[in-house]
Amino acid sequence: MKRADDTGINIGYAITFQCVKTIATIYPNQTLLEAATTSLSRFLSTEYQTNNNLKFLGISALIQIVNINPKYAVDHQMVIVDCLESKDETLKRETLDLLFKMTNSNNIEAIVSKLLVHLK
Repeated sequence: MKRADDTGINIGYAITFQCVKTIATIYPNQTLLEAATTSLSRFLSTEYQTNNNLKFLGISALIQIVNINPKYAVDHQMVIVDCLESKDETLKRETLDLLFKMTNSNNIEAIVSKLLVHLK
C-alpha cells in the first residue's frame, strides 16, 4: 500500500483507498487493519491540509475501519476533529459521523470539548 500513495498522484491514493476498503470489507485482519490505518494517516496529514477530497476519502475509509473496531481511529482523533474546521460541509458531516462512531468513555471528554469549541 505504501508505494501507491508515495507517488503523490491521485491514482496512488485511489489504489490505497480501494485496498483499505478491501481490507475492511473482505478480510478484517488486525495486522492489515493497522497497516490500513497507517496508510490513511497520509490522507489526513497536515501536508494535504487544503485537499478536502483526500481528507474526505480518509474519513470515509476510517468509518469502515471503525465499524470493525473503533480503537484504530483513536490515534488520529485530534486530526479528525480538526476536519470540522473545514469549509466543506460534506467533509464536516462525514467527520461528525466518524466522531459519533468512534466516541467511547475514554475519549468522550476530549471530543466533546473540541465539538463545543467548534460550535461557538
